[in-house]
Amino acid sequence: MSTCALSPSNRRPTIAEAPSSLSSGSNSAPDLGGDVVKRRTIGPFTVSENFYARPGVLTARSYREAFITFVIEGTLLEKYAGATLVCRPGGVRFLPAGMQHTPQVEAELRCLHVSSPPDVLEQLARQSVVPKKPAQLNGLTTTWLTNRLYAEFTREDAASGIAVEGLVLAILAEIARGEVKQNAPRVPSWLRRATEIVESRFLERLSLAAIASEVGVHYVHLSRQFHKYNQCTVGEMIRRRRVQYASHLLAHSETPLAEIALMCGFADQSHLSFLFKRYMGVSPSKFRALAGKGEVQGARAGSGTDCARQAAKFAQASAD
Repeated sequence: MSTCALSPSNRRPTIAEAPSSLSSGSNSAPDLGGDVVKRRTIGPFTVSENFYARPGVLTARSYREAFITFVIEGTLLEKYAGATLVCRPGGVRFLPAGMQHTPQVEAELRCLHVSSPPDVLEQLARQSVVPKKPAQLNGLTTTWLTNRLYAEFTREDAASGIAVEGLVLAILAEIARGEVKQNAPRVPSWLRRATEIVESRFLERLSLAAIASEVGVHYVHLSRQFHKYNQCTVGEMIRRRRVQYASHLLAHSETPLAEIALMCGFADQSHLSFLFKRYMGVSPSKFRALAGKGEVQGARAGSGTDCARQAAKFAQASAD
């Protein structure tokens, strides 16, 4: 499998690999299914990378721990009472402690799970706002934090432990902020729907008029209210999501930057580099190095045709 849009890594766990990667005290860790590629216990948190090779619906379950899940590859779909959550590559899911849910793996899935005992969030709640509801989060800040978290998780040097703890707390803060925003009063359902269209179909050629027609309002009204609610225009949100997706590919694949630019809807590599530096504060190559991939050298992993085909599949999945 080539290291392209929907396949950021060709590394697969083996039967011999999983047991050797378990940290001491891991017997008390919750069973999340799949194959454990690596697991570390860091302070109050348990962090594990899990690989799910077979698609299917897992049994309904609940855990005493709260979970942050970062989807590295594949799509995670979960059903709760009266709600369904879909988390695609680069997305982050939060699951409160004790929440009954039914996970579904649609294809090969690779995730980074962070579990937290309920008393940890209870202590944090005395000092700050903490997330309390199931949530799926996308955003440039979240992307930066989760990719740094994965890099520190794999690094295991003398400072990685404290770095991981700080990054987990920062991610929890971003999830809590998103929860507060979702609870904002007087947000019409059509505006929520318009935002969801942009968030999930950012790789398509979206137009303001087409989105307005789909949600049943005039495009001028949509433009004004969208900016009021999201603090950005429709075009700005599309650019942010494309930069976010590009950063995910940089962190979890060796796909050349020129191919990533085209896969993410940019005119060329220089266009991506300009916007990437503007939004992320560093160049794409610097971001890739910070995420643990370093500079890409040698032959390209996978053809441009394969990459384009997988990017098209992602766009189609987003539209469904």
